Order: sequence, then structure tokens, then C-alpha cells
Amino acid sequence: MGNFMWRPARILSLLVLSSVLAVCAVSETNHDLEAAWRPAKALPSTPELLALGKTTYESKCSACHGSDGRGNGEAAYLLYPKPRDFVAARYRLVSTWERIPTDEDLFISISRGMPGSAMPSWSHLTEEVRWGLVHYIKAFAEKELTVPPSAPPMNPGELGSGVMIVPPVPAYTPDAQKRAAQLFSEGCAGCHGVQGRGDGAQKQIDEEGIATRPRDLTRGIYKGSPSPEAVFRRIVAGIPGTPMPMSDWAYGDDGWHLVNFVREMSSDFQRAKNEMRMFEIAATRVKQLPDHPDAGEWRLATPINLHLMPLWWRDDRTEEVTVRAVHDGKDLAVLMVWSDLTHNQTAMRPQDFRDAAAVQFALTPDPPFFGMGGKGQFVNLWMWKSERQADLEPAYQDLDKVYPNIGIDSYPNFLKTPLEQPERHALTLESDPTYVTGWGAGNIVSDPTWKRAAEDLKAQGFGTLQARPLVDQTVVADGVYANNAYSVLFRRALRPKGADVVRLVPGGTFPVAFAVWDGSAGDRDGEKSITIWQDLKLAP
Repeated sequence: MGNFMWRPARILSLLVLSSVLAVCAVSETNHDLEAAWRPAKALPSTPELLALGKTTYESKCSACHGSDGRGNGEAAYLLYPKPRDFVAARYRLVSTWERIPTDEDLFISISRGMPGSAMPSWSHLTEEVRWGLVHYIKAFAEKELTVPPSAPPMNPGELGSGVMIVPPVPAYTPDAQKRAAQLFSEGCAGCHGVQGRGDGAQKQIDEEGIATRPRDLTRGIYKGSPSPEAVFRRIVAGIPGTPMPMSDWAYGDDGWHLVNFVREMSSDFQRAKNEMRMFEIAATRVKQLPDHPDAGEWRLATPINLHLMPLWWRDDRTEEVTVRAVHDGKDLAVLMVWSDLTHNQTAMRPQDFRDAAAVQFALTPDPPFFGMGGKGQFVNLWMWKSERQADLEPAYQDLDKVYPNIGIDSYPNFLKTPLEQPERHALTLESDPTYVTGWGAGNIVSDPTWKRAAEDLKAQGFGTLQARPLVDQTVVADGVYANNAYSVLFRRALRPKGADVVRLVPGGTFPVAFAVWDGSAGDRDGEKSITIWQDLKLAP
């Protein structure tokens, strides 16, 4: 069994099969997610709850939204759409005619996150913590967020007040579908496009003057809940701060017909797979660890499909990464598999960027911010880079491979002094490290003789990423690109030496997250696609 090679094509075929089978459970999954987003009961603001919200906000939210709530955190420059400004309090997802969010609106947004942006799901936090965040966030607002009593419109074309009371659902007959198609063509296609692909002719600018684009309704990526009731409210009340207008004329049967018509453009499966969720990744105990991404031992590990969100949002993206994990009591092996239509393994030219992947571990049971940790809260990262993999080939990836006819400046050493570089060929490997600053300083990123495709790193917030000491660089990685997909194996001891490193114990559960860089899309550094924290559980 250990010698059986599991080709990437077979892995992807099984992933497709598992996705097809998952359709059968979509309705139940959607129901479970809706329940997870909604609170069991409302908790009013108290000093204790505000203090809890403040502590949580500073740990989980301030990196993006800023310590003062103005949407200008240290990570904001990496994010599009930009984080919400809680002081201006112009919220997108509201259920009231006045476009003021209710406490439940805020609770659901925090719980669900916002697909189509870098706002993650926080549904794994307790309800008490989420209510603390609701009340703390409201305290930033420069205006009072008070919702008036609810009342439906009295006459067609008039506005109601308070929380929108959704009218009864009419039958969606062929005539109703025909009516919906007409309404969409006349009122929606100018922005969303005739087929709902977000390619309408009208240019889009939000209230802050930033260019935006309409939602591609065929992808099933809904900023707000995809439930019919929530879609009805967004169609009728619009989305404040965006070009999506209020359509009070649709309050009634026409609104429901549009809801059905729009939701038909995507499937329950598409909408469900775009929801960010926390999963348990079971690391099966095996006698022999796989030594290759295609090794047969991976059949013993349960695959988990995780949703990836690009920090700088784009529709054309890697949507999922499939993760497997096994251990033998001494070492842990993790396999990441994801689709990528291009193989980018060099970054020699300024216009080129390489593909990469990383596994991130928290060092404590209560993980810090999932984006590189926080000050004094280290995370440990294993990073694989495609050009490092290519460097392991017989021909080192250097400029002469990209530019075979490159010109060379050569400086003969006539004076034979130690201050001059001897006459040499231009290849980096033939250089004296003394004259190659990073290499000479011992930086593994600059070392062309580094014989590993992975680096063991640590960070405590944005801009703090650094390699762990050379003596502690024990992570091994092996990547394969085939059939428009990457398969990357990571392996390291459960309990390594050194500081600022995760130590794993069989039977324990540890926070873990994943990231993927797509070189063809210009991903590099903080521009990447990531998951939220997941639970890695090692079998005893």
C-alpha cells in the first residue's frame, strides 16, 4: 500500500464525487448555518458585556477595523472591500425601512461574516461574546442607532417603518416567472447584466466615490444571508452605501417573484459552499507516514474542503482547499490540494509572482487574530513556495534560465586583492556569498543552496514575519503540479525544539489555518486567499 501512488487526477475525481454527494445534504446544511447565525435570545447591553466586547474587539477585530473603529486598521490596506467604518455607522445589511441596523442585524453579520469580502465568520465565538461585540461596535457610532416601531406600508409605493414586515409568499407560477423576468430586465439588468453575471453597462460608484461592481448572481456569493426572506429585504430596501437602490415598488408579490428569479441563477450547493465555517480536521494515526503528495497512505485520512477567501476580493479565484492530516506519534503530515489553472514557479521578472501555500498554527488554545497573530501572540507557519520546489531540480532557477542570452558584466581580478570579485560566470551559485548581502547574512530566502521547499516561520502580527533559526528549520515539504492542481505535503516533528513553535500532542486539538497564493493573479506577501481558524484534532 505504501508504494501505491495516488495521482492528482484521482484525488480531484474523488473531490468532485464528494462535492456531488454533498448536494444531498445542502438543505440541512443551510438550515444549520441559518440557526448558527441567529441568536437564541437577545442580550441587552451591560458594563460587563461591553468590557467583554472591548477585549474581543481588540483581539479579533481591530487589525482590520482599527482601534478607533474607523476601518483603518493595520491590515486595511490589504483588504477590498474596505473594512466597515463603525463611527460613520453606514451599514450595508439592514432589515429596516430607515436603513438602520437592528441589534440582530449586527449579530448575524458578525456570526456569518460577509462572503465577497475579507470579513470572516465568527460563529464559533459564544453568543455572549458576539453580543458583547454588537454593543461595543454600536458604541463607536457618531449617531444613535435607534429603530422605530414596525409598521407595513399603508399604500403601494409608500414606505413602512421599523423592521420590514415581510409579506406572505405567493405561488411562483409560470406567469410569475415571466413577470419576474420582465422586472429583472427593466430594473436590474442594467447593472447586474442580462444573465445576472454582474456585467451590466452602468458604471458603479459607492457613496465614498470608490469604484465597485454589481454582484454576479450566478456564483451564489451573497454578502447577506441567502435565505429568501433576507433576499426579499435587500431587493426592497436596497443596500445602503452602494448603488443597489431601494425598490419599494417591489414590496409584495413582485418582490417575491424577483427573489425566486434571482435565486434560480445559482444553486443551494453554490450558496452553501461559499459560507465560511469551522471544521474539525481529524489527523489519523498511521504506522507509516506518506512521503509524497500522491502516496496511497492519504486514503486513510478524511478530506475536509475549506472555503478560501481572498483578502483583496476577486471573483476569479481559488474557492476551496482540501486538507488531509495523518501522524505516527512522532511526526505530523499535512496535505493541501487546490485547483490552479497556471503553474507559476519563477519570480525572476518584476511582473512575475510564484504560487505558494502555508499552514498556520496558533500556540495557544484560544487563537489570536487569524491574520498572522498579534503583538505578543505568536503564530507558527510552515510555508511552501513553488520556486523553492523548482530550485530542487538539477537546473537552479536563476536569471539565465529565464533569459538564456543574458549579458554579463565581468570584472577580472587583476590586482588579486580580497576586495574584488574574481572573474566568474554570472550564475548566482558561483558567486561568493560575501558579495550577495542576504545570502551572506544567513537569510534562507536569499540562500540559493537551501535544499528545502519549505520554511519554518513565526509572526506576531502584520509586518513581523521572520524565519525561525537555521538550526530549527526542520519542516519538509514536497509539491506536485498536475492536471491544473497543486498537491503539497508538509511534514514536521510533533514536538520540535526552539521557541515560538507549536508543539503537538496525540489526542489534543489545535487551532490551524491555511493560505494559498496564486502567482498568476499577482498574489504576494499579504495578498492571498485564506481560511479562518479550524480545529486540528490528533488521534490518540
